[in-house]
Amino acid sequence: MSSPLSVILMQNKLTGENFNNWKRNLLIVLNFEKHSFVLTQPRPPTPAIDAPDRDFVALERWDNSNLSAMCYIRASMSNVLQKQHEEHQTARQIMDNLEEMFGEQTIQAKTDAIKGLMNFRQKVGTPIKEHMMKVMAYLSEAQTNGAEIDSATQLEGDVFNGINERVASL
Repeated sequence: MSSPLSVILMQNKLTGENFNNWKRNLLIVLNFEKHSFVLTQPRPPTPAIDAPDRDFVALERWDNSNLSAMCYIRASMSNVLQKQHEEHQTARQIMDNLEEMFGEQTIQAKTDAIKGLMNFRQKVGTPIKEHMMKVMAYLSEAQTNGAEIDSATQLEGDVFNGINERVASL
């Protein structure tokens, strides 16, 4: 792996239960290397022989980026998962399959975090700092697993951050 950021993939290999963290790290590396477009853009069609050079360059760029992305993905997963994804021809196919395999875990983790947040109550005598740290942990877990924080929620998050800063200064 050529990227200095690829070290994070080697230290956090995909094993299944860490799919969300692995995917976030993978996207960081693919964005840095400018290969992430192969996950969202289809392969350009093979140009006609008399097509402009830019069409051949675009196809070659896509093929090279796809190969790099597939190598990053496969190199950063367990041997069992590597074997299961040997036959895939594109990085998008691999990612789609991984989403199918582990996406349910993401939904469950997000649901658990939101449920925990909604049911969490401050116990009498518990310091506010400790309580707010747990609230922020639930919010972070929900967001890490795909919960979208809208502007109203973000405002609340900013309030939590402000409270946390004030509590930390106590």
